[in-house]
Amino acid sequence: MQLADSYQISLVRAAREFHIPGAASEDIDRVVAGLRQTPVDTVPGLKPLRVQVLANITSDYLADHLRLMLVRAEYAPQVAPGHYGGLVRGLMGEVELTFALCDAAVLILSHRDLQFPPPVGVSAEEARELVKREVDFWAPLLTRSRVPTAILSFDQPARRVLDEQDALSPGGLGWHVKMCNLELAARLPSTMMLVDAEALQWRLGAAGWYDERLYHLCKQPYTMEALPEIAHTLVAALQGLMGRARKVLVLDLDNTLWGGVIGDDGLQGIELGMETAEGEAFAAFQSYLRSLSQRGVILAVCSKNRDEAARSPFREHSGMVLKEEHISCFVANFNDKAANLRHIAKTLNLGLDSLVFVDDNPVERALIRAELPQVLVVELPDEPAYYARAVEATKAFPLRALTKEDLGRVASYRAIAAVREATPAQGTDMEQFLIGLEPVAHVETVNRSTLDRIVQLIHKTNQFKLNLKIFEEAEIEALGPSVIALRLEDRLQDHGIVAIAVTRAEGATLRILNWVMSCRVFGRRLENVTLELMSDFARQNGCRTIEADYTRTEKNVILPPLLEELGFAADDKGGVYRVAADAPPPKAHHMKLQRKC
Repeated sequence: MQLADSYQISLVRAAREFHIPGAASEDIDRVVAGLRQTPVDTVPGLKPLRVQVLANITSDYLADHLRLMLVRAEYAPQVAPGHYGGLVRGLMGEVELTFALCDAAVLILSHRDLQFPPPVGVSAEEARELVKREVDFWAPLLTRSRVPTAILSFDQPARRVLDEQDALSPGGLGWHVKMCNLELAARLPSTMMLVDAEALQWRLGAAGWYDERLYHLCKQPYTMEALPEIAHTLVAALQGLMGRARKVLVLDLDNTLWGGVIGDDGLQGIELGMETAEGEAFAAFQSYLRSLSQRGVILAVCSKNRDEAARSPFREHSGMVLKEEHISCFVANFNDKAANLRHIAKTLNLGLDSLVFVDDNPVERALIRAELPQVLVVELPDEPAYYARAVEATKAFPLRALTKEDLGRVASYRAIAAVREATPAQGTDMEQFLIGLEPVAHVETVNRSTLDRIVQLIHKTNQFKLNLKIFEEAEIEALGPSVIALRLEDRLQDHGIVAIAVTRAEGATLRILNWVMSCRVFGRRLENVTLELMSDFARQNGCRTIEADYTRTEKNVILPPLLEELGFAADDKGGVYRVAADAPPPKAHHMKLQRKC
């Protein structure tokens, strides 16, 4: 095996150390140039990824910055920029956007690409018809991609012909752009994510987005300073689509959630609440964090404090927006924070690469960067009013669509943490514990209300996942009755759809095309229920054997022993696991099965 040389390793290290946004453009340019000339596929720890870019602009500069951001995201990328003017031709079949040739795609739209821009003086009714024609043109084209695809939406034009009404009134080009983006977002499948170009323009400012001179020179419309932010956002979208988004925001307390040190200043001495400008800034940051929690981001606390003192503001301070109920794992002691982050990851049954660390202390941030490079560390500014901006700028928690499972995720992880913390100290009897939860496994059918979640779970799951195969909505609908989807409910909460098995009867064999289960329900024996249902389905279809096609990844190494525990036996190469359809069931799952009538 070829070994990485010191220059390759230094390039990767430099890419990871950038603070985006905030890194000096000359430093970025230096690493971008290095990565353009030097592949880093031999650097340990990087996952190969082939990305195709299609655009009507010159995309070489953007491809260079995508390469940088992919390296930052732990990939060894091959990025292929499309030909100038090749967006439509590429989507029509000139470039094959399938797993045979690429793993992911980036598509760039621009207001210059609009096929039916409204002429000046068009009526409101005609303007709406032009939007429909525009979306009817683009939606079928874009959805020809068969790989996870990030799409930069149509951007707002630099010139506003209708002045301040251009984006507000039917007939304005800005209005046309807004409406087309909204309609496209609703039409795209869950394997695609539309990135909001208008939000990027707002953050960067018009002068920071457009470079008309550069466009006339080489058909590159964006400023060079905008490219890192555009590439960072597109790569974050791909991360979300490929199931590699972060899940946990780990928070320091003193001078992070409030001003001052609770152990020294006491409840009345910390800055928090509407009485002072600084206290109001900390309260606003907490409000932002609570909103993240409500949409499914897991919050944890990692503080060097006595546990009782650390919890006292949550329980007693009137200015606290966050409460203990919002925190899924609370760790306050005087151990080093690297050890505590390992404990938090283990408690929540997640990898370290699921964590984002927020701490005002630069020494603690440096420690985590050195000891746990898998953890994303937020570079907090000195001013607490800008803390939320700094967290948001990491783009660590991309969201394709908000599902009811997202809304219930925090409660699930709080339950996981409570059980894991209680088990060693109290010697929990797991059989009685599982029975006491009064679990019900609901067998869900494939329909419009479940389809988004089924496809989302297959894409996002990493640990309990048989192989890399993902499915589009149309494929899941076509397989219909042979897709087993389970929703778990117990006396504590409804966890939503958390297990999927996509199967197909092939003669005497029921083949499991893929099988995924959320890590939130590990240890609940939902895999036993799924196998029981697959066995029933196999027998109903005359199948004598169930086969699972396993592809080992860096994340799913837990599966072989689990499959063996369920009764599967591997072939000589370890790639196919088989079990008889009439094999005796594994250990009891203690669940009531509820099927749809």
